[in-house]
Amino acid sequence: MKKISIILGLAAVALGFTSCKQEENPKYHQPTDFIISTPAMQNIAFETESEMTSNETFNLFCSQPDYGYAAICNYSAVVSLDPECPVERVVDEETGAVTIQAVEGKSVLLENQNPTSAAMAIKTYDLGIAMLNLGGIYNDRDDYNASDFAKGTVKAYFRAVCQIDGIDNSAIASTNVVSYNAVKVAYAEKVAGWIYICGNVQNPDTGVVDDFKGPSVANYDWYYNNFRLIEPESMIGQKLYVGQFNIAPKSPTPDLGNVDDTSQFRFFTELLGWTNTASLGSAEADFYVLPISDKFAAGFDGDIVNQGLGNWGVWVSDYTPMTVVVDVPSLKIYIKEGFHEVSFVGRNPEFN
Repeated sequence: MKKISIILGLAAVALGFTSCKQEENPKYHQPTDFIISTPAMQNIAFETESEMTSNETFNLFCSQPDYGYAAICNYSAVVSLDPECPVERVVDEETGAVTIQAVEGKSVLLENQNPTSAAMAIKTYDLGIAMLNLGGIYNDRDDYNASDFAKGTVKAYFRAVCQIDGIDNSAIASTNVVSYNAVKVAYAEKVAGWIYICGNVQNPDTGVVDDFKGPSVANYDWYYNNFRLIEPESMIGQKLYVGQFNIAPKSPTPDLGNVDDTSQFRFFTELLGWTNTASLGSAEADFYVLPISDKFAAGFDGDIVNQGLGNWGVWVSDYTPMTVVVDVPSLKIYIKEGFHEVSFVGRNPEFN
């Protein structure tokens, strides 16, 4: 059974189409209750997809946290082989921002294909890869053949996660755990994904400079094949992308008081042209510039605007190396001058 479409009744379906609970005097408050619904077909066997290009999905439904006003909430799920389905509530020491993260080796975050809907649609391929990795299987068919996954169905446990973009302490995980009790995990291999950097940047190996060439498929072979940030092998499927590039100077003597003299860049998840559909920028406005020169050497980290067309900018007078990490699900960017090996603690990069 490749796709499970679950109808929990009118009340459950309505969860996917209504906003967060509205009070008479709307004022944000931190919710304390958040529930994921027991799947109506939790005992029906289904098989995960083995092809990365498959769009087959299964469903999870959840309640909507009471934030005190009608907000657009973003939903995702966490899967585990552990009945506790452990998650971590991580607080940024500098900003106080709260995120809900999977526990490395114990659980994996799953992307909701309809991120603002409490009626979550999860790709069965993503579920399969997550389950394999939780079982310690990474692109090795022999390990799969010797595992419990090859012998029959297994039980998968889930929590839901919800947050409001732009509100640092809004992240919450469901207080309960539900399961699908008969998941047949097919063998699948995860290929590292990538995104593209666009701007005043040079590929240090090939010497090719982008200089804001149109982010189109027609420009892939000559340009954008040189400007990819790629998932590290240990983080495949996590949508954490790493790249090393030279920043190309606009002038040997840039005017440090003029943001237009900064060397600039932004990112695209697909080569769809200049539309904001696949863009990741520093701001919503087209070609808005956020200068980061003052934090460039020590390391810059900041927020990404999904579908934003703004650029990050650095004043440089010569070709200058940098290492970039883009965390798409968390909409975070990390940049440090120089070429560095990158390791991760959870989803947080360390530049070595």
